Amino acid sequence: MLARALLVAFMATIVFGCVSENSEAPTATIDPATFGVTDVGPFQCGHRALETTYALPVGSAKRTIPVHIWYPTKATEGTHSRYRGIFLDSVAWEDAPLAPSAWPKGYPVLVHSHGHMGFAGNSARLMCHFASHGWVAVAPEHVGNTMSDTPPVRPLAIYYERPLDVSAALDFMAALPLQDPLSGLLDFDHVAASGHSFGTYTAWAVGGASFDRPTIEAQCASGEVASCTDAELALFDAPLADERAKVILPLAGGKHDFYGKNGLESTKPTVLLMSGTLDPVGADTLVADIHKVDVTWVDVDGGCHQLFGLGNTVKGGPECSALPDEEGFAVVNPWILAYARYHVLGERGLEVSGIVEGTTSVSSRAKVTHKMP
Repeated sequence: MLARALLVAFMATIVFGCVSENSEAPTATIDPATFGVTDVGPFQCGHRALETTYALPVGSAKRTIPVHIWYPTKATEGTHSRYRGIFLDSVAWEDAPLAPSAWPKGYPVLVHSHGHMGFAGNSARLMCHFASHGWVAVAPEHVGNTMSDTPPVRPLAIYYERPLDVSAALDFMAALPLQDPLSGLLDFDHVAASGHSFGTYTAWAVGGASFDRPTIEAQCASGEVASCTDAELALFDAPLADERAKVILPLAGGKHDFYGKNGLESTKPTVLLMSGTLDPVGADTLVADIHKVDVTWVDVDGGCHQLFGLGNTVKGGPECSALPDEEGFAVVNPWILAYARYHVLGERGLEVSGIVEGTTSVSSRAKVTHKMP
């Protein structure tokens, strides 16, 4: 308990960096494909948090989760967002008015899964980068696996609740009441799914990876996974996929044992995997186990675990400081946005195509490996 209290006290001192100079929102004559991915987009970042309740597929239990939303706004003043009452975000404006969509069909969507003992706003800088470029980013908070309520041993429920939370969050956003500013304005034909750390497990599940039931049962038997019931185990006999996600973006995570050696073959056809060289999460082993999938692996020199979250220097050793937070965000966020625009929106502009196809480098720190099916 003392260790956790000290961690919370330390993390509360972290303040997200500031957005560059304000830009006017685009008019109908501006093509969103012209927004440079390496720059903050023409919008500011708004944030709000709502809540949804959905029925679990076992028993009669219902599950209530917070759903955090980042969206484009023109606001340049107001109150900055604060996550879990602790983490101040000096980029996002809380409850700011919504800016009009730059796309006739509505806002494209990024849905994100936070890591083990994390929180929905853990990767808020990535969420705000997408929002500044006109997307809506959505992150369910995985109740029972956050910084305040995670048990010592992960129960099996965590493994199926996480992808179900993602689908429930998307369902919730699709059914917003008419009085909500975003009601009916999200484009669910253009969705990308990302995940940080243990959230990469979620991303693979949402993407359609098949589970290896014997492996799961063995972990239950050994006590590595707790509270396993036959009804819960049966949920893993079929993928927990969400067809709305067109690509998956696993960030700083290598855990894939629940999928066995071949389970990843059934996932989405295109994957962007990102990792840091100072974060030994097993990304190399993960890439070796990926077959029949078009995967791009970007390994960032000097990257630590929070390179894709709060910032590269947070919770890292002195070696992490060699890659300052802002420089780290300037490598990660443009790469992810370029990949999403290329594979989700179908953009083939010079900058986006150059980054994804390997003719343009975001940074000399990014080592890119492309593995074909």
